Amino acid sequence: MLRVIRNEKGALSIEFLGILPFYFMFFVLLWQVVASGYAIMSLKSAANDGASVYAMSEDIGEAENTVMQSIGGSALLTSASVSISPQGNGTFTLSVSAQHPLVFVPTEWKTKTAVSLNSKAAGKVFVP
Repeated sequence: MLRVIRNEKGALSIEFLGILPFYFMFFVLLWQVVASGYAIMSLKSAANDGASVYAMSEDIGEAENTVMQSIGGSALLTSASVSISPQGNGTFTLSVSAQHPLVFVPTEWKTKTAVSLNSKAAGKVFVP
């Protein structure tokens, strides 16, 4: 009987099954961090693109279009809004706000669990 108890055959498989959920949690968390980083970089890039267009054309509609095209149909950024506030002396601030839904939640919860992201870009209008 003692020989059967000391037999460790298959113990590694049981230990692996015990830690497997933690590996899945780690990879889901890592996936969310990468997706959030990409969303932040995309939003900053969109704000910079919009500010560049506004600085060259001083056309709010064209700058907003550029921001929306830069964001594109990304599932990582939803409900984007753009505001441009001239500050005198030709300077301006362009603000972009968007919602970043969590990647690993079900679709019906995405609007409730979304994180608000904001990005600003400042510049000076080049058009006289």
